[in-house]
Amino acid sequence: MMYNMMTVANETYKDFLKLFVNSFYERMDFEQVNNLYIYNTGLSQETVDYLKCFPKVVVKPTNINSQSAAIHDKGWKLNTYSKTRFLLDLLVEERLPVCMIDSDCIFLDNFEDLINFEKDFAVCDRDREGFSRHIGSFFFALNVEKSVNFITKWISNVEKLQNETNMKHCESPALTKTIVENDYDYQEIAEQKVSAIWPDKSSRIAHLKSDYYATTVEKRLNLPHALPFKERYI
Repeated sequence: MMYNMMTVANETYKDFLKLFVNSFYERMDFEQVNNLYIYNTGLSQETVDYLKCFPKVVVKPTNINSQSAAIHDKGWKLNTYSKTRFLLDLLVEERLPVCMIDSDCIFLDNFEDLINFEKDFAVCDRDREGFSRHIGSFFFALNVEKSVNFITKWISNVEKLQNETNMKHCESPALTKTIVENDYDYQEIAEQKVSAIWPDKSSRIAHLKSDYYATTVEKRLNLPHALPFKERYI
């Protein structure tokens, strides 16, 4: 089945994007990928030109120009909370399934065999303690119509949590909230497989997520599982 992929990034994430795109072409079987869409929320022209050198990569302009990488500040929120709206737009425009992955991720191996394309959507499930059962770093909209319906509700719940709570990060809690409140035929895929913080042999995608041991972009790029890719591509 043909599908699109998408991510969102500004210039402070340019090095993550280099690892994202290069590892995609190194490790993924992209025969079924129609296009890889990168929503531009403040990339430099130099970075845009670099990305356009890759087949199937489409840089999509947006009305957002954010240059922040600091967690939970205004720029970070603009980038994070724009993801689901861009996902919804892409589904409506192209009527193809879409896999949304955070731009600070690295492809370690092809993940297509993990996906049940008969489901409404596939969601990343975490089995460790945290603020949300599901996380928005990996989301695969499979059934277009049902995914459009679900994502519209997800966006509404993000807005509700922003307005009604003091949560610093609303995207993932709103994702779980929307799943719990509705009845969809969805697939859960383990975080360790598609958004692994510390990847192992089962991991297909590594997530260079900010944490207490990696508080800056540079520290995240120097994590041991990122270094081989950094040395090749940056």
